[in-house]
Amino acid sequence: MRVLTVYGRIYADCLRQALLAIRKNPWTLLLPVGLLVANNFASGLILSLGAIGRFLVWIVTAAAMSCYLYFLGEVVAKTRVRPGEFAKSVGPYFWSVANLFFVYWVATLLLGLFTAGTPQAPTFAILLQLAAVILLNASPEMIYQRGTYGGLETARRSIAFLQANWIEWGIPNLLFLAMFQWFPDMALFSLGTLGEILDAVLKGALFHLAMVFRGYLFAELDGTSHRQRMYRWRAAGSA
Repeated sequence: MRVLTVYGRIYADCLRQALLAIRKNPWTLLLPVGLLVANNFASGLILSLGAIGRFLVWIVTAAAMSCYLYFLGEVVAKTRVRPGEFAKSVGPYFWSVANLFFVYWVATLLLGLFTAGTPQAPTFAILLQLAAVILLNASPEMIYQRGTYGGLETARRSIAFLQANWIEWGIPNLLFLAMFQWFPDMALFSLGTLGEILDAVLKGALFHLAMVFRGYLFAELDGTSHRQRMYRWRAAGSA
């Protein structure tokens, strides 16, 4: 019961801080869906260029993710940010994201070489994607909070973080994922185009809240042990 109480306090504090941070920058709730629409539009245009287009899609996606990580980092730092900062938001984390993409691309290339011509190739490709989602789950925080640059370094440190904190990190992430999946699509889709827009905006806002919450949770978990957290938060609760 003490463990549940302590981590309940930690999660509640991270959520409180996330709400306060977003209140200073409410417009960022629209950022995920805005970047997604822009990325999909740009990707659709350049895919017509063939092989070079597929390569450029990776660059456009890395730029969009770098942009989001910049604003996310500023929100978590409780700094006021403005849409006018888009011009400088791409640079800070572009190569960190691109390097991580390169590691994943090499992994898919090697997997394709080893499984070429086998009926299990699609299954292995899906397993690789699933492994990336799980093992690299903390890579955004590693990039914008710890400043990792190399793709292998980001992957290694993300995996090490998850090994040390997989329960504490996994529970709230799974809860947010369940909320995201539970979101009542059909009720909004009955409104037609307006419902689809509202659905995308609300899901993007929920995603942003989860990412800001994760930012505070990562800062709390990384570099501290379970025993240290128990002692500090129990002491704070009894003070």
